[in-house]
Amino acid sequence: MEIDLIENLHELSNTVKKLQLEKYNISQLIHIHNYYCIEDFTDTESYVFQNDVLNADDRKISFILKNFDKAIDTNCSNKIDLEQYSIDDRFEISYSTNADVKNVSKLYTIKSQFPKDDDLFKCYWLKHFIKECKQIVENIRSIIEQPNESNNLPTTQMISNQFQYDDFKDLLLVEELEKRVAIEAVEYKKNCDDYWETYTFDPTYFDKYISGDLYNVFLKAIYERIKPLNDFEINKYLTLSVNQFKTHTPIKRAEEFKRIYHDTYWYPNYMEYNPNQYENKYPVHVWKHYTNHFHLFKEASENMLQDFKKGLIGSGRKQEVIEKPKTKTKSKLQSFTYTNNNTGQTQLTDLMNALKRKNLIDNSTDLKDFRKAFSGEEIEKPIVWTGNISELSYFIKQLHNELKLVKDLKQQQWAVTINCFIQENGEQYNRTKLRTQKVPATSKNIDMALKTL
Repeated sequence: MEIDLIENLHELSNTVKKLQLEKYNISQLIHIHNYYCIEDFTDTESYVFQNDVLNADDRKISFILKNFDKAIDTNCSNKIDLEQYSIDDRFEISYSTNADVKNVSKLYTIKSQFPKDDDLFKCYWLKHFIKECKQIVENIRSIIEQPNESNNLPTTQMISNQFQYDDFKDLLLVEELEKRVAIEAVEYKKNCDDYWETYTFDPTYFDKYISGDLYNVFLKAIYERIKPLNDFEINKYLTLSVNQFKTHTPIKRAEEFKRIYHDTYWYPNYMEYNPNQYENKYPVHVWKHYTNHFHLFKEASENMLQDFKKGLIGSGRKQEVIEKPKTKTKSKLQSFTYTNNNTGQTQLTDLMNALKRKNLIDNSTDLKDFRKAFSGEEIEKPIVWTGNISELSYFIKQLHNELKLVKDLKQQQWAVTINCFIQENGEQYNRTKLRTQKVPATSKNIDMALKTL
């Protein structure tokens, strides 16, 4: 079962507003992390979360941010001075899950914790949790931030910052389109006014210009804009732009375009705008032709986004691969490292056989390949997982997070998982989908298999 990330985030934001420590035991605090999959919201490299945020209702995102801001300001409604605790202080916990228990307060059995005092442990937990809340807020705001940060400035200041000819780098597609139309309208009018002997006003000029030259320039400009971007940046830019075609329709922007035209005409000087002035008839004429061809640009932008998702543009990877392209060298975390590797090869053999008996890995899996997946070294052939995705997710969570049978990968366990295990059809697993699975009904089979280690 997959989780709706935005609904999950919404629910979490309501919880953190008033998360009073005296009302929670340590098992319940652990459950907050596991149930809400908090790492999904702090992951700055997830296409899935990025798309969900960009396509979510603006009011819901605003409400979520407001809740988190309140939680951060009030330490989740706890009157505790967290400044006396340091993030760098020792803080750790080891636990096991009681899969048959439904009561959250008894769901986890604590094996060890530091600090040992429960009240002190909770304070450190809150210190780390507030840090995660800040990371969530920062991640969301970085996703929804409009490239054109001057939209809330007074118009005269906007003109100084934006309306410089041939400078479109900070605009989304519709804003860029409006600006190009305004610039052409100004230049055409000035040519007709100043060089009347050479230029004769043609009422059909903008019909031909917008559907012809402007359309071609627009398509070329998109490719030029995304050429230096990585896939994560392309996805954000195109998704925001496609959404802008829904909010910046010709009907909604007609009055604003008159102002854009006016300020572009007088740039770099300032002239007070009068919405009722006679000269507004000309931009209305231009806007009529823009309105007639608006759908062409909207469809082109939507097609561009779809081409990106299909892997036809960008770095060549499909949208399903959610990791942001890395410029750094290849990670050394090629596989899991079994903590008992030196003397425990027999146990790994037993684990492989147990997983085969439970129909969780392919029966043709070679022992050499299976052991390689737990060697800490680069693998040659990934293991074919024949169980479902929730079973693989549970297997890794138990193996790495709870039983700690492999070395701690510092939040990279899912990246290693999709490197070591593939689906039956040969496709790579989706990292975010993997880690957002709930406990499967067959969890006992996996628990039995892991007991071999």
